[in-house]
Amino acid sequence: MLSSGCSLLSTAAIANATELIFCYEDKTVAPMFLAQSNEMLGTQPEASLKILQNLDNTLSQLSIRYQRKAWLSCLNDLRTNKVNAVIASYRPERTKFAQYPMAGSQQPDPRFAVSEFGSCLIGGKKFHQQWQSREVFQTRAFTLAIANGYDLGKALHQEPFFVQHTSSVEKAVELINRGVVDATLDVCQVGDRKVSNYRYKTAQVQAIYPPLEKAQGYLLFSKQFYQQHKVLSQRIWQTIAAQDNAKLYVEYLNKTND
Repeated sequence: MLSSGCSLLSTAAIANATELIFCYEDKTVAPMFLAQSNEMLGTQPEASLKILQNLDNTLSQLSIRYQRKAWLSCLNDLRTNKVNAVIASYRPERTKFAQYPMAGSQQPDPRFAVSEFGSCLIGGKKFHQQWQSREVFQTRAFTLAIANGYDLGKALHQEPFFVQHTSSVEKAVELINRGVVDATLDVCQVGDRKVSNYRYKTAQVQAIYPPLEKAQGYLLFSKQFYQQHKVLSQRIWQTIAAQDNAKLYVEYLNKTND
């Protein structure tokens, strides 16, 4: 009888759970702050999925349905309330149709970010020395290999760079090793964890810390979902913040590049 009673309670809890339709990227893309067109947190879509699955298992009042689509389709579906949530970076124009976990300053509260990625310049020892002395020798211009789809970011736009586009970060590192270019730009930190060389362990290159730029990915809700479920939305953000998401992203990065 006890087993039957527990089963009934479990069934009732599922029936009363609020459904959340979560849309995520259908392919691995550059991290959101590096990609020019794809801004969804996409270093590993599987990591984002795992984070939401952990959330689903933690909150009994929540039932998540997953949809995997192209990023722009996810964003458009959020705008039209066809889905309830996506993971994305902050853009002011998105606040018209999406709800971020906001702080008092009307900026997203980074404490409730799904994760934070940092980008660094990657180069050999000679470049490290030259970069540190660039303010003394201001006429020195560097050649930077940038993988297609990546952006320099605000911090590097004022620096003396010649940019050479490549098909991948791996190709950029190959050009560094051959002496064709000085450096490249890549993910070097997830949360507080340094992850340089996860992609090129055998190359003679290292990241220059601290990261030049950091950017957060947030779980943002459609305005409609948030207005209907404010208390649950806050609980979801708090639960995500309590998880060690950075560890999960690092594990997926390492697994992908083993």
